Amino acid sequence: MLDRFEIEFSFMEKWGRFAKAEYLQVYLYILYIWNKDKKVPPVKELAKKLDKTEDCIENAMEFWLTAGTLKKSGRGFAIVSMEKSVDASSDKDLTKSNLRVRPSYNAAEIDAVASVNKDIDNLFREAERILDKILSPSDFELIYSFVDWLGLPVEVVIMLLSFAASRGKTGKRYLETVAIDWAEKGIVTYESAEEYIREIELKLSNEGKIRGILGIYDRALTPTEKKYIRLWTFENNIPAELIAEAYDRTVEATGKLSWAYMNKIVLSWHEDGLKTVEEVREKETLFKLKNAPSKEKKKKGGKFAYKDTNKPDYSNYAEQILRDMLAE
Repeated sequence: MLDRFEIEFSFMEKWGRFAKAEYLQVYLYILYIWNKDKKVPPVKELAKKLDKTEDCIENAMEFWLTAGTLKKSGRGFAIVSMEKSVDASSDKDLTKSNLRVRPSYNAAEIDAVASVNKDIDNLFREAERILDKILSPSDFELIYSFVDWLGLPVEVVIMLLSFAASRGKTGKRYLETVAIDWAEKGIVTYESAEEYIREIELKLSNEGKIRGILGIYDRALTPTEKKYIRLWTFENNIPAELIAEAYDRTVEATGKLSWAYMNKIVLSWHEDGLKTVEEVREKETLFKLKNAPSKEKKKKGGKFAYKDTNKPDYSNYAEQILRDMLAE
């Protein structure tokens, strides 16, 4: 007598989340009978044994036929053998290596899920609206994989699609790359996705402003340049007017755009708590007054007063920084 039978982990991983409870009950009972007697009971018998209506049994059978776990066999049905597969959909650790291998899904499998899961069905409808097109079979497969394979909630996938569409980047490769990136970063809630998108938009906005200040329009920024911009704008929240002023002084002093030199100017102002060009100039005026020779010293020294040529007299911070850099 049969005392046990096995169910593949991948089957429960998928259908345990997406199938209705009564459909799972029907299938498990059918599987039990199949392993014991190698047959699938007729609808009336299943309805009686499981205390369900015949309509409920027929709907469940139709679902599993669509899902590909049952098949027609003569006048009845037969179980489709479940193939063991080790892929990302059956591995909840979702390491970076297995995240790179997207599993494949057939149309019947996706249709079966959408037919009983309103969230998945709504996801496909929203995807067509956001992407402004009728989804192809490969589109359905890709978008469904974000939920089943990567474990991203439906609302997060919708935000991902909206973000990509707003940037005009809706190619399959881009969407999959972004989805994998979000999964790896643990962006799996509406709040975390919203915060991440806000951060990216701020970064892009800041980069655009700095490009305009520096006159960089015809090329991409290098990683080092992006690092400086992030340091100034995102990490230290330095006003654009100070960055523009630092750029003017950099070109005046060095004859070119020197990111390292400009960075020293910007950070020196930030460390002094200066937030406007007016505050910078006031600070420099005080600096000059403090370091200017007093009238008494001039009078005491007379015409031939000794002057220490080894003591530099900086007129402003920019000159001081330049001398420091040249001395390095």
